[in-house]
Amino acid sequence: MRNTITSMCLLLSMAFNPPAISHAQNLLHAPQKIVIDAPRNRLLVSNDTITGDIVEIDSAGNQTFFVQGAGFIDGMEIVGDTVYGVCRNRKIKAYNLTTKELVMDITIPGLASKYLSSITSDSAGHLFISCPKLNEVYKLRISDQSWWLFASGNGLNNPNGILLEREQNRIVLIGDSPVPSSIYAISLEDSTVTTLMSTSFRSPDGIVRDKYGYYYVGGYYLQAIFMIDPDFSQQPASFFPGTSMVYPTYDIRDHSLLITHYDANTWERVPLTTTGTGPLLNRPVDFLLQPASPNPFKSYTTIRFELQRRVLIRLEIFDSTGNLVEILLNEVKESGTHSLSWDGTTASGEKVSSGIYFFRMTANGRIQTQKVIFI
Repeated sequence: MRNTITSMCLLLSMAFNPPAISHAQNLLHAPQKIVIDAPRNRLLVSNDTITGDIVEIDSAGNQTFFVQGAGFIDGMEIVGDTVYGVCRNRKIKAYNLTTKELVMDITIPGLASKYLSSITSDSAGHLFISCPKLNEVYKLRISDQSWWLFASGNGLNNPNGILLEREQNRIVLIGDSPVPSSIYAISLEDSTVTTLMSTSFRSPDGIVRDKYGYYYVGGYYLQAIFMIDPDFSQQPASFFPGTSMVYPTYDIRDHSLLITHYDANTWERVPLTTTGTGPLLNRPVDFLLQPASPNPFKSYTTIRFELQRRVLIRLEIFDSTGNLVEILLNEVKESGTHSLSWDGTTASGEKVSSGIYFFRMTANGRIQTQKVIFI
């Protein structure tokens, strides 16, 4: 939840919009949460503005207003043919995905300063909504729009980002609190609260899980998207550097994360690297991929990597939608420091479009990524 932060980077962001939004006017303003409307092959984005417009992004990256003045400033969830969202003044609203008709507008009583934040759903027609300032989680029955207190206290500290894990019959939340920030599980059966992990995060916001069980945490104040192993047995690992990335969204269709940049008024798609074949975080680190320089670049950029031992290296470039652009390297390299450059061309020699690209290096079953911007 970042509705107290004013977006200050609009002018800077115009120079760095990723290709996903370069096809049309950028309508995003303090974007928060992305949800995937798969049947209609589009994304919907909430925006933390006075009006809380919902922006639609089609498969080509073009943006249009889905509903202007919708009031959706924070978490969103799609259930059936309806999108539900968190609004100011402790309101929950919903719009039909086809007709755009307002089909729900209810208020959970309380002070406006005790705002609602994130939202998820179960398969029985219920919504679960977090309230960080009161350490509460509410349960709302969609059929009759009745609601009640689902969990309160019991160790909860600023519960914010929320996801539902059906196979474990629980909700997982991350606390939007200064160090230590904890990750909790709440039993769907009896509302029992269990602490899964205590972290050194400063006020994280969102948490999602991929199909292999790895968790990803984002937050306005974090310096990266962090990855956590399925058992919460190891400390979080920095996965994708960046700032003001509030809520990540997992897209199972291509195994990627959808990320909004709150301050930059942009979004991007980040290909994931976990494979489900083993505990990646336990494997020895055989290499270190350094940031590319210059970045952004116009003519070429150079990327360096350090190897701890002789190993087979594969270095690939992907665009922001996860498509392979070129394989720069696929050979055994000796230990030491290495570098190579990319001039923004494909394997066939064609110049790529301006936008965000990713270097992905694989060695000994482990993967590291770096983002570059070509202008």
